[in-house]
Amino acid sequence: MDTVVQWNIRGFRSNFEELKLLLNRSQSAVVALQECRLGEGQVPPRGYTLLLPLGGSPWGEAALLIRNGTHFSEIDLKTGLHAAAATISLEKTLTVCSLYLPTNSPVSKLSLAELFEQLPKPFLVLGDFNAHSPAWGDSSRDGRGRMLEEFTAENEFIILNSGEQTFVHSAYHST
Repeated sequence: MDTVVQWNIRGFRSNFEELKLLLNRSQSAVVALQECRLGEGQVPPRGYTLLLPLGGSPWGEAALLIRNGTHFSEIDLKTGLHAAAATISLEKTLTVCSLYLPTNSPVSKLSLAELFEQLPKPFLVLGDFNAHSPAWGDSSRDGRGRMLEEFTAENEFIILNSGEQTFVHSAYHST
């Protein structure tokens, strides 16, 4: 069975070895990455194609890694948000979008709606939203979390999270 994985990698180059281990263990067909911080001439791990937003930042705030041999079609998104998307043929055809919403960048329901309208259905949006809500395992709720809760409810989207924490601080091992 093909899998889709999401990871805020916080530096493609600095976590390249861990990324290769993840790919080796999971054999994932698609990996949605955020905060890639790509350097000049950075190449994807062997056996994968790296998709960055067309016309986007060279830093690659959001990207997709797609296993070679997986049929896909890149989507040219018209958005100010950090997003990369492709329609992928796995057991079924679906669209996968990697989205990064930096903490210091404003985001609105309108900008999200405009992005989601461009995604052929069915779609998965995976990413780092920098939002807090008990809906995805956080003990607190902030304004962005509240807005995302409302947006998902208004659009009848489903949050695929078991309620487990989605972030572990690497230095302090806190969630």
